[in-house]
Amino acid sequence: MGIAIRVYRQLFKRILQLSLLIIWCGNALADDNPIGGSIFISELSQEVTQSQVDKIKDDLQQAETNGASLFLLKINTPGGLLEPTRALIQAILDSPVPVVGFVAPAGARASSAGAYVLSACHIAAMSPATHVGSATPVILYGDIEADMRSKMVNDAAAQLRSLAQLRGRNADWLEQSVTSAENITASEALQLNVIDLVAVNADELLAALHGREVAIQGGRVVLDTASLTTYQAAPFENVSPLVLWTLLGVALVIMELMVTKFIAIFFAGGAFITGIAVWAGLPTTNGLPVILFTLSSLILLFAIRARFSHLFVGTETVNGDSELNSEMIGARVTLVSGFEKGAPGIGQVMYRGSNWQARSSTEVIARDKVLVISDVQSNTLWIEVE
Repeated sequence: MGIAIRVYRQLFKRILQLSLLIIWCGNALADDNPIGGSIFISELSQEVTQSQVDKIKDDLQQAETNGASLFLLKINTPGGLLEPTRALIQAILDSPVPVVGFVAPAGARASSAGAYVLSACHIAAMSPATHVGSATPVILYGDIEADMRSKMVNDAAAQLRSLAQLRGRNADWLEQSVTSAENITASEALQLNVIDLVAVNADELLAALHGREVAIQGGRVVLDTASLTTYQAAPFENVSPLVLWTLLGVALVIMELMVTKFIAIFFAGGAFITGIAVWAGLPTTNGLPVILFTLSSLILLFAIRARFSHLFVGTETVNGDSELNSEMIGARVTLVSGFEKGAPGIGQVMYRGSNWQARSSTEVIARDKVLVISDVQSNTLWIEVE
């Protein structure tokens, strides 16, 4: 009985560790860390891809949901794909949270697609020793006719001009960056009114933004950056809650297959139920997913396990009087441990996927021997070599 208790303790300990790990990996499971009154920081680095854009859009959504006062997008990109860039521009234009595009650190660039994203931001800023431009569309594969290329360039120029006009910046130069692939430095961009600010780092930028009025959807806001705290999404924070809960469920299923105590599988069911509930719209605040996970797991455990556990784990009986015991007599078992010189006649065997305490009149049994049950006494199996 003591061995079984230790196994159960280890199982529950591992379940708890896995649960805490998944919760730590993303506040998406239980977001008790509101970021209202803060500056949410995100990054657009390397090439603009759909996955990068999806992450930034998730960050924007989280900033809006949690009442962030400002969204700081650090930009350092040579460009990227057209459609993801357009999607990101649209998300910035639709954002009720002011978005500050900041080309940083020194040596960074906002080339090609980066120039469009920077121009879409409510406030455009750059660090010294950075540059912006080269916004001419590029065809990655194959050649296109001159007329088609002209249409693409004119479309891109019109978009960049419209963004510049919306933000009150130099539309003529930005259009030239499309038609002539021009580039300029941070100081030149400030002088030409292509950007709004030049700042060495984020702290200097935030200080310069204090008291600045910004036009957003639905009106204008005055930025108060003096007392705001910064917040940046942690790793895995933007991973889908359905994915995280599913991973927890799969891990618990694997644990059940390894331990075979018919317990972890119910916590896996609770994880799957929680993932579906969050995906369907369950709020992730106030620990609601964790509460649902706990309640659903326990309900499954206590409502189903007792009814079906005899199919998977050992059943405790007395002196071989039950019908189940009669079925067990003569059944083969697998030696797990014991029956050695250090533990003569005592050990553990596996029957139907469950570990049982075992005894035998044979003190030492080799691992390759075929064993059968000769008797069942309480929760102990008496075995003999076949």
